[in-house]
Amino acid sequence: MACGVVTGTVLVVESCKKSNSGTTPQGPTVNFTIDLSLPANASLNTTGGSGSSNGVVVVNMGSGSFIAVAQSCTHNGCSVSYSQGNNNFLCPCHGATFSTTGAVTNGPASVPLKKYTVTKNGNILTVTG
Repeated sequence: MACGVVTGTVLVVESCKKSNSGTTPQGPTVNFTIDLSLPANASLNTTGGSGSSNGVVVVNMGSGSFIAVAQSCTHNGCSVSYSQGNNNFLCPCHGATFSTTGAVTNGPASVPLKKYTVTKNGNILTVTG
């Protein structure tokens, strides 16, 4: 995907430069809980259902398994969302995609999303990392 029209000025090219460099996953440090019995979290009770909290997207992968990755795309900071049909995370701004482990599967992002640990105890999910 093109970031803009090339007009001969460096500023247009610079505006599309990746905001992060390197290969270290990017995302906030978190430690929070989600109560699955609350109506606001009902989508997480269904396989493929997702929700976001504290800068993290959480997804129900089925069979009691949950995953969580940083919500902010490492290219330009737009909010990624989970695509159940493609089993990946998609950034709506420039089309970057990430696997369920947070790895970049399609640019322009080049840095992975941070993946978090999710544990379930009864109706409570704890997300840390």
